Amino acid sequence: MAIDSNSARDGAWNTTYNEYLSLRQKVDQSPPEDRDALERALADQEDDLLNTSAPSFEALQIKAQLILGEPLGLDPEAEYRRLLLEDLGDLIAETRELIGEPA
Repeated sequence: MAIDSNSARDGAWNTTYNEYLSLRQKVDQSPPEDRDALERALADQEDDLLNTSAPSFEALQIKAQLILGEPLGLDPEAEYRRLLLEDLGDLIAETRELIGEPA
């Protein structure tokens, strides 16, 4: 999710996030012998992304998903993570609607 780049903060986020997505795609498509090095690079890029200031609620949602992981299972902790991410998504949608921005 690229953020409209109108500030240095947006630009820093977009650069870091695009590199993260690129590395993630490379990991998914890499042969097993290359995967270990790419996964280490991806982990480093994820750390960089988490340390980059979020320029928007959408970027904050991405960071929350990275930190919390995919809420799998039926245990209470997974349900709380799922609800938190759902609430954040709902707030983003409501804010977009309020300001007249397309979803």
